[in-house]
Amino acid sequence: MAVGTEDKQAKTATTTEVDSAAIASAREGMAQRSESMWAIYLRRFRKHTLGKVGLGMLLVLYLVALFADVLSPFDMTWTDKLKPYHPRTRVYWVYNGPDGRAFRPYTFEQRQVNIAFREYGVIPERSMRLVTIPPTEEQLQQRVVTSARSAAERRDELMEFAFNSFRFAPDSEYALLLQNEIAAVERDPDPDARRIVQVGSTFTDGSEAPLRVIVAKGNKNFLSLFAQGTPYRFLGLFTAHRHFLTSPTGGFFPLGTDDRGRDITSRLMHGSRISLTVGLIGAAITFVIGLAIGGIAGYLGGTVDVVLMRLGELIISIPGIYLLFALRAAFPAGLTSVQVYLLIIIILSGIGWAGLARIIRGLVLSIKNDDYVMSARTMGLNNFKIIRRHILPNTLSFVIVQLTLSIPGYILGESALSLLGLGITDPQSSWGLMLSDARNTRVVQDFPWILIPGFMIFFAILAWNFLGDGIRDAVDPKSKH
Repeated sequence: MAVGTEDKQAKTATTTEVDSAAIASAREGMAQRSESMWAIYLRRFRKHTLGKVGLGMLLVLYLVALFADVLSPFDMTWTDKLKPYHPRTRVYWVYNGPDGRAFRPYTFEQRQVNIAFREYGVIPERSMRLVTIPPTEEQLQQRVVTSARSAAERRDELMEFAFNSFRFAPDSEYALLLQNEIAAVERDPDPDARRIVQVGSTFTDGSEAPLRVIVAKGNKNFLSLFAQGTPYRFLGLFTAHRHFLTSPTGGFFPLGTDDRGRDITSRLMHGSRISLTVGLIGAAITFVIGLAIGGIAGYLGGTVDVVLMRLGELIISIPGIYLLFALRAAFPAGLTSVQVYLLIIIILSGIGWAGLARIIRGLVLSIKNDDYVMSARTMGLNNFKIIRRHILPNTLSFVIVQLTLSIPGYILGESALSLLGLGITDPQSSWGLMLSDARNTRVVQDFPWILIPGFMIFFAILAWNFLGDGIRDAVDPKSKH
């Protein structure tokens, strides 16, 4: 019996120690797991699958917009007038050259074989091409293709193009040099031989830059990673020539061309800068105006509240799309695309703050009599500091959700204006401007790749809605996450 009693006492003591240790561990864990409000929001957001998908989609879109100069095959203004509505080019990865098979991606050079139906066919292997290498981003790339049957005829066509483009005399040093290089490429046993020839120089920004051309034989355009292509100003800082994937001789259209022979892929990437940033900048301006007016109206009340809210209701009652058209029509003629872009943002923000201000006013009314606000008032803080430090920060979680869900509206607003010719204009690019070609039913039926900018608008709006839903669930105290 004594032994059994001792065993029970030992078990009880052990259980007590375990319970004490568990309680201490739980208390310690509770202390360690103390989280701030933003840490809780972040943890909840990590459990929201669609929110993370939307965030990933937006990161890809904005990174492409940021590095559009490098990622695009050509410059935004690159044009081949002989290739309107060119279909997407097929890439061949293995090249059968004089030295055997090798991994060397290329596309075939094509030209129109049926102008009425915009049908294209591969040029003959005997063809010769002359492609300029622009020294600066202000100068466009020029190219000529000849498929004449004799070498003399091909040489004459290329030289005529050079005379018209570079304005040197037929008996000049550069003319003789170019003729010799064309003859050397013709004699080269390589069916796809090419050479770079300097045919003069030009002065740009006070410095001399060489004028060079590519003399290419055959019907293939070879692709290269980080090859030298059309020049651009990288983020407006310096001039660069390298593109992630391009063909120095042109003819590479991953998504086809538009009605003017401009590469859709390049314009799509550059156009994303306007179509995506208009939402961010417009939402930021709306954020500032809505917070200020809503916070002041809700906290001060009285006549100030009545005047500000009636102003907001007046703006809300005006149909936004018609106001956009009316204000855009009032713009003075001769504005640059950058000025039009800024004015569009101002218009969109000017009609978008009213709804946010009313919501902020309601939130401020519900919290302005809380204890911490009364305490700040008792301590002698002025109204501006109380609104800025104690009231508006407690509305940020809701405001962030509201802004993420309102950004798609700004993207659609800019797209609608540009689609109707009232927004961004050539030579700049935006997704809405690119969609203006799709207003013709025949064009959409025959060249469906013109609708690709519309799918990008849908993709961006879907991503923002996913992100907005994720943030909304993360900051909602009743959320299952």
